Parts: sequence; structure tokens; C-alpha cells
Amino acid sequence: MASSSSKERKRSYDVMASSSSKKSKRSYDVFLSFRGPDVRKNFLDHLYVALDQAGIFTYIDSEELRKGEQISPALMKAIKESQIATVVFSEDYASSSWCLEELTKIMECREQKGLKVFPVFYKVEPREVRWQRQSYGEAMAKHEVKFGKDSEKVNRWKKALCDAGNLSGEHFTDGYEAGLIQRVVQEISTQLSRTPLYVDKDLVGIDFRVQKLKTILNLQSEDDVLMVGLWGQGGVGKTTLAKAIHNAIFRDFQGASFLERVRENSINSNDLVPLQKKLLSQLLPGKELPIYNVGGGSQLIKQRLCNKKVLIILDDVDNACQLNALAKEREWFGEGSRIIITTRNKHLLTSHGINPNHIYEVKALKEGEALELLRKHAFRGNQEIEISSNLVHQVLHYARGLPLALQVLGAFLCGRGEDEWESTLQKLSETPDQEINDVLKVSYDGLEPYAKEIFLHIACFFKGRSTEYIKKVLDSCDFHTTIGIKILIERCLITGGIWTIQMHDLIQLMGMNIVKDEDRDDPINRSRLWLRDDVLDVLSEDKETKAVKAIVLQLPEPEDMHIGPNAFTKMKNLKLLILLNVDNSIQGPIHLPNGLRWFEWPNCGSTLEFSHGPKKLVGLDMRNSKIKGAPRHFKDLQNLKFINFSSCQSLVCTPNLDVTPNLKELHLSWCKNLERVHESVAYHGNLQFLNLYSCSKLHHFPNVLRTKNLLFLDLDCCSKLQRFPDIPDKIEGLRELSLTKTSIEELPASIENLVSLQNIDLSYCKKLAILPPSIYKLENLRDLNLSNCSKLMKFPKKEEDSSDPHAKTGFPQLLYLTLNECNLSEVEFLENPSCFPHLNWLDVSGCHQLKEILKIPRKLHYLIAYDCKSLSKIPSDIHHVQNAYLPLCPKLVNNGSAVNDLVNLEHFYPRGHFLLSGGEMPWCLLPNKEGYLSFTASKDLYKKIVALVVSVVFRKERTGDGQFALESFVNGKHMMVSDYRDYDYLVSCLDHVWLDRREPCDLWGGLEDAFGANDRSQFQVMITAEGTGAIVTKCGFRLICKPLEEDLEILLKDDQLLDPALVYEIRNEDCQTSLEEAYFAKPGLAMQDTSTVEVSLSLSLSLSA
Repeated sequence: MASSSSKERKRSYDVMASSSSKKSKRSYDVFLSFRGPDVRKNFLDHLYVALDQAGIFTYIDSEELRKGEQISPALMKAIKESQIATVVFSEDYASSSWCLEELTKIMECREQKGLKVFPVFYKVEPREVRWQRQSYGEAMAKHEVKFGKDSEKVNRWKKALCDAGNLSGEHFTDGYEAGLIQRVVQEISTQLSRTPLYVDKDLVGIDFRVQKLKTILNLQSEDDVLMVGLWGQGGVGKTTLAKAIHNAIFRDFQGASFLERVRENSINSNDLVPLQKKLLSQLLPGKELPIYNVGGGSQLIKQRLCNKKVLIILDDVDNACQLNALAKEREWFGEGSRIIITTRNKHLLTSHGINPNHIYEVKALKEGEALELLRKHAFRGNQEIEISSNLVHQVLHYARGLPLALQVLGAFLCGRGEDEWESTLQKLSETPDQEINDVLKVSYDGLEPYAKEIFLHIACFFKGRSTEYIKKVLDSCDFHTTIGIKILIERCLITGGIWTIQMHDLIQLMGMNIVKDEDRDDPINRSRLWLRDDVLDVLSEDKETKAVKAIVLQLPEPEDMHIGPNAFTKMKNLKLLILLNVDNSIQGPIHLPNGLRWFEWPNCGSTLEFSHGPKKLVGLDMRNSKIKGAPRHFKDLQNLKFINFSSCQSLVCTPNLDVTPNLKELHLSWCKNLERVHESVAYHGNLQFLNLYSCSKLHHFPNVLRTKNLLFLDLDCCSKLQRFPDIPDKIEGLRELSLTKTSIEELPASIENLVSLQNIDLSYCKKLAILPPSIYKLENLRDLNLSNCSKLMKFPKKEEDSSDPHAKTGFPQLLYLTLNECNLSEVEFLENPSCFPHLNWLDVSGCHQLKEILKIPRKLHYLIAYDCKSLSKIPSDIHHVQNAYLPLCPKLVNNGSAVNDLVNLEHFYPRGHFLLSGGEMPWCLLPNKEGYLSFTASKDLYKKIVALVVSVVFRKERTGDGQFALESFVNGKHMMVSDYRDYDYLVSCLDHVWLDRREPCDLWGGLEDAFGANDRSQFQVMITAEGTGAIVTKCGFRLICKPLEEDLEILLKDDQLLDPALVYEIRNEDCQTSLEEAYFAKPGLAMQDTSTVEVSLSLSLSLSA
């Protein structure tokens, strides 16, 4: 019977077991594993008595239980329910299959349940156990004879011996056993005295997170010291996860310390000394070491722990001083030590030198996990109260996976009816729960004042808005927005995606509540206003206020609101004014305070006026308003950086920008009556972004452009613009030039001075007839789009310039050249070997006058030439092209360019596609009327398949949607639709050939696990024609394989024969260089009867037209 102390130990250990609802109780302190004849009547009996006298509840089985090959369920249960397993490795231990099964189960429990394993090497060397030498090697050899050398059971035993032999324990060869027993009892007593931490039993998803964290901790490595960070927002479960990982691994260390609430317990530097004392007392029990100051404590930690393998968890750290005092350097601790730090501040971890790969972000629960956790707290016991799923989902939506919120709200709602749930949710929509809010607000309290301002602006106004927009607006208020946003992300107060900034709903509610707390009764005394009623109340009071800094009102639908002309002048500190969907019918100007930084009021029906004195306005957004020109005091707005007058239909000319020297962006898109761009645009020193999209009446643009800092110019759809300006000087910032659907007739030779241009879009410029040869000098150009330039009859050739030795290559970076629907009659410009070295895409579709393409750039991957009615000749080196699309080119067929002539190549790209005019299927493929291929292959054979080549001959005689799909199956299971080829545009009396090459991974994926015990899998490919109007006349397949081994059989035992014409074996060892040559070899030469493939083929109808 266990002593009271051992019962107490069991109860304390049950706490750890409760960290997972699936884990069983711990019934024993120690489980003894041993080989009876070796040690039972001497060492083991003495050890058992010593353990019992020490009050340690020990499981030891009787010899009668050790019969048969399998350990009994009772023994397995005892292993699971023990805290420590002590394995006594004696000379004949490995000769017992019972002992080996027992050891295997012990090591499994160590890995899965945190069982502490303490080995005693009794008159054997640890290396004998680890590497199965001497008696252990002899024993394992006998087991291999009995069970098989490669049997799974023997391999499991070997692994268990190796893993256990690597553990530290007691090693006894000779001497007094009493000393050994004393040391073993002392070690076990020490381990049992280290109790696990309390963890709530109702946790959800903790086991998965613990396993992820174990991976990061790399516990198998004993020769390094690792620092790991747990980072996440307040209430997300960092402390809970830290406790759970502590309980899972703490017994593997010589000492463990968990310092909870470091932030709370170290308000000032003097508080760090007690934390240092606590750390040392937990890691060096029974030793009270004097510490008089922080520096002395740090030195003592380093001296006493530098040779000790320890686990240290520092919970809720928020200051570098805390880390420097408790765990400044890895060298302070012994090899194998692990230091875990939980914090809301990611930068604190990176600045402490923690590798980003060792920072684990603790995220909110997923939807299913959140629902499970809410159920555990809100529906305890056998409650008969029914709550609608709608209310449950409202709570889940409110909590957004935050464990703290789910626990607090679940406990509060437990036992309450639906009306109380509804009332609670209504209250929470207005005021956050105090307990939750207090936890979340800790992160806000630790911010500097400017970061607090940024956070409150985002919480009240800008959640979900674009990062770029938020930075513009807040920078206008002199906030340091870039670093501020970074800090808010590091503190888990916001999340920053590529495009937008988001935050948890509860954090947003916390921020809004901070502003409301500025004055609960009167919104005129609050710094920020965003609610409709609050804004109306303040505007109607007509009182002076210095409190209001920002008004951002976004109504769901347009609404007419009465806003007087002087409504904002008494708001002395107003910096932001944004009114969306607000209409104002009052005539006359709106007066604004001079300190306003950002004004944004689309559909504003009034003009703007400011008081006398300096103006600070940075952003002016009056899109879709009735303004006819710049505001009255425009000449005084010298701080303006952003102007948006888009869709202002009364605007005829752009304002004079000479008075706004700091302007960076000017948006004038969709100003349908804009006719002129002021000359000041041409030489503005800071303008970066000029958007004139769809200004359909714009006809005058400055003749010269000297805007040296211009980054973006959009003149798309300015249909009356006939001339693009000269560029007399180099402009290095402009990367995109959009001129689609303009009436421009030519580009100036000085276009070469746009030295950084990457994209030029001139599509649908119907009057464009001339491109200057200087365009070849655009060294950074990647994409040139000239589609539908119907007057462009000739693309210029590169002019040789002996005066410029660096201009040898034309278009050195060009990847995409689009010339479809132009009026080109020749493409001789492609023949210059010094041009287009990297061209990847060439589209000349619809160039009806184009007769021949004699040469193409070497690296071209895509050649598109749909509907080139006069095209009769294509280059002989077309085999270099990965994808060639040449349908609706009748003269190619009439001129005798059959598919076999075009495709009889030495090389054919992986994953290549051809679509050609003509009715012949390549003779290199095996005809197959049904469009269905099925074969059986072993794993070794599958690895040797290089490609499957497919071909379809078809005709489209009527309109209608249609497409080909290549579907693949493994063992009857649908794997994927590998590719679609649309053919709805190919209405013609012409036949066409679709040729496609697919690699096995494209069709069937990685199939290492698809081969069963018989090492066989069935593979199928099916061509389907979907839609209407297609007539399929021919299909064909061909399998390409690497060289095959002689020991593979060609025949299945079922007498299903392989047609040798289907498979071609590449006999050259260099498969990559000879693959395509072999692929297009004659089918009759494909295989010899002695080939090595084991394949079964069956062909059946599966194609529908």
C-alpha cells in the first residue's frame, strides 16, 4: 500500500496528466524493467526494498507473469501509469523477447507521454546496449534467426536498445552494490520531487502545438544550447503552451525552472534580484545563494549553471533588461540546455539573437478548436438548456479563436438561457469584457506615445485598409508610421499582410474602448470620432474643442447630412477629416482649420477655404466632386503631397503645380472633360505618380517631359491624345508606361531616355505607325505590348551604333513581345543575333499579312501564331520552342508543312505543347482510337518512366464552348485533370493536331506510398473532349522510359502482353540529351522482346465528342 506521501505525489502528477483529456492517470512512481534470472534475487530485491523504504511506490512484476511472447495488458497499463521507468540492463537482458517488448513499450511512452526513463547498466557497458555488442549482439543474432533478419519486430527492439543506451543513467561494473542502490534511490527521489505545473484539463489543440514546439527545440541534440521564443498576442495561450511543454520534457533535464509573469514581477530593476534568486533555487534545490545586486546575480547564474543541463522558461518577458539579468548568453548554461521565452514583442526575441526559425508564433484557435473549447466551458455537465447555433456562432465570431475570450465568455454564459446570451452579446458589442480587455491592454500600455496614436487610429478608423494608404494618411500627421506599424506587428496588436493591415476584433474593441474612456458622456471631449451619432452630436453643438484630433465617418450608404460652413473651424487640433458616403446640400464654401493634415470627402458639394496663416494640409482627396479648379488657397498649400481629383467632371485643366513643390501624387483618372495638362507637370521636381486614365477629351500634354522623379505615368484610354512628349534628359525612376487606346502616331526617338522602363503598353493604339530604332536601347524593358496596333506595318530593326560600345545587344532583358493583330508583313527584326537574347514569349496572332517566320530567338518558349492566314513558312529550329500554337494557318498545310516535318526534332521540351494545323498525327505515336490508356507498373518501372506523349487530331465545325482535358487515375482513384486546351475559337474546316507531353509527376504525382504489398499499381490516362462542336478523328500515345534493367519481366503471369510499339526505351545513358531523339524514333524500333518492362495494357473507348 502506498504511503500518504506517495499518494500526494500521485495527485500532483495527475495535474500534468490533465493537460490532455486523453492521458491516463499515474498510478506508480517507478516501474522496474529487468531480466529476472540475472538480478531478481540480489540487486533487484535490495533496490526494491530501498525504494519502498523511501516511500516510493514501485511496480515490480512476478516471474509467473513473464510467460509467452507478448507482455500482458496489466504490464502495459503499469508502464503507462508510472512516472519513471528504471531499466536494469544486465548481461542476459536482450535474450528475453519479453524484456525487449517491455523496453520498446517504455521507449514509446517516453516519446509519446513524457515517461522519464532512467537506465542502470548493471555489469554491462552502455555501448554494448547501444550498438548490440557482446552478449547483446549474440542475443539479437538469435532473434534474427528466429524472426527474420529484416523483421519489423527485431528492428523495433534494436532501435529501443539504441535509444535507451544513449540515455544517461548509472553504470556499475564492480564494487559495493549498496552505493549503487543509494545513488539510484537518490536520483529517483530527486526526479519525483520535481512536480509538473498545473495545466487546465479543458485545453484544446495543445498536443499538436507541443509536438511542433518539440521539433523546434530539437531535444535530440545534446551538444548545443538553444533559445526559443513563444510569440503571440495576449490571451492566445503562450503561458499555457509553455507549461504544457515544460510538463512534457522537464524530466529530461538536470533542473527545470519556470518563472511566471516576469513582466509583473519586475516593475523596476530592483525586482530582478528576487527573480534571479528564484531561478537558482529552482535549479539548485537546497542551496540558498546570496545575491546583492543584478550584476552579481547574473555572474552567479553563469558560474553555477554553465555545466548543468537545464530547462528554463521565462514567461511574459517585455524588456531586454529581464533577459540580460536571467539568460543573457547561451554560454551561461550547460550543453543540451533549452531556454524558452514567452513574449508579445517579437523584436525582443530577434534583438536577443534568437534565430527567426526558433520563434514559434502562437496563433488563435481554428474554428473547430474554438467551438470545442467553448463547449467545454459553456456547456459543462448535463445541462438541459438549449442554445441556438446562431448564438453560439456569434460568440465564436466575437472571440475569433482567442482562448482567453472563449474561456471567460464560456464560463460566464454557462447555465444561462438564450435571452441572457443575446443580452451579453449586445453588451459586448458596445463595451468589451473587463477581464479580457485588461489582458489585451497590456500590450498597448507598453507602447511609446507615438505608437499608441498609430494604434488608436488603426483601431478606430483603418482596420482592413491598405498598408500604403494608412502610411500616407498617418505620415501626414507626422507619425513615424513605418517603424510604428512594425512595432505594432511585433507586439501582436496588428497583423500586416502584403496589402492590408488587420487586427483581432477584440483588440480593435479594446482600442475603441480606450478612446471612449476619454469621456463616456460627451464625445466632444474624445480624440477620435467614428460613429455617426457622435459625429452629428459634436457638429451640432457648435462648441470649441481641442480634444478632437480626427473624424473618420464611413456610412454604409450615401446619406445627406447637414454640415454647416463653420462646423470644423472650432476644432483647433483637427488633423484628419474623412467623410465617406456623406452628401452635403449646403451651398457655399466649407471652412477648415489650418492645422488639418488630411482632407478626404468624395462627392463634396462645396469648395474649401482656410483661415489666414500657414496651412499644413498634406492630402487632398475630393474625387467625384463638382470642383472646377484648385481650392481658393491652393497657392498656400505648399505641404501638399497627394491630390486626388479623379472623376471630377467639371475639371477642364489641371492646376498649376508650381505652388505645390512637395507634391508626389496627382490622380485625375476618369475626368471626362479634362482637356489640358498644365505645363508645370513637365518639370515638377518631386512628382512621382501621374494618373490620367480615361480622360477621354485630353488633347494637350506638355511637349517635353522633364519630371525626373516620375515613377508611374498612366495615359490609358486618353483617346484624343495624339503626341507623346519628348524626353530630353534621362528619367531613371519611371518603370511603367501605359498608353493603351490613345491616338498616338509615333514614339519619339528620345524614348531611350526612360532608362528604367520595364513595361510599355501600347495596345489598341490604332494610329501608331512608327517605332523608333532607339527603342532597342531600353536595357531594362521586359514587356512590350503592341497588340491591335493595326497601322503598325513594320517593327524597326536595330541600328548599329559604333559610338556606343555598350549598345551591342538590343532588348537585353525583353521577355514578352506581343504583336497580335498588327499589320506586319515580315519579322526580319528577329533575325539579328545580337537582339532578344532572353525573349520568352512572342505573339504574332492575327497578323494576316505575315508570310514567313525564318528565325526565332534561341530561348523562346512560347510562339503563338493563331490565324496567320498568309503564313506559309516557319523556321527549321522551331524545335527549340517549348510551346508552339499555330492553328488556323491554312497555308502552312497547303505548303506541305505537315506535323511530322515540324515535330520530327532532336529535342522536345519537358511539359511541351504543340497545336498545329493539319490532319496528320505524328507517325512516331501509336494510334489509339479510344483515347484511353491503362497499364500496370511496379515501383521500379514507374521511376523509369520519363514522359507520356499524347496527340489528338480534331476539327471544329460549329461554334460552342469546348476544351480537351487530360485526366489521370491511379488504382481507379481520380488524381487530377492535368491540362485543359481550349479550342472554342478554332471554328474552321481545317483539321488540327494537339500534341502534349506530360511527365509522370504531372499526371500521377509522387507515388511512393501508392505501391502495395505486391509492388504494383494500375495507371490510367483518359482524353476527354468537353463541350460541343468538336469531331475527334485520331488519338495516339507513347511512353518514354529510361534504360531498363534486365531482370524486369515484359510479360505478366496473366498472359496480358505488352505491345512493344507503345514503349520506347532510351538506351543512351544521358537521358536528358537523347530523350527527344528517342521519343521520335520509329515505333517499330521501340523495344526488343528482351526488354525489361512489366506492363499490362488495355485500351477501351472513353472519348466523347
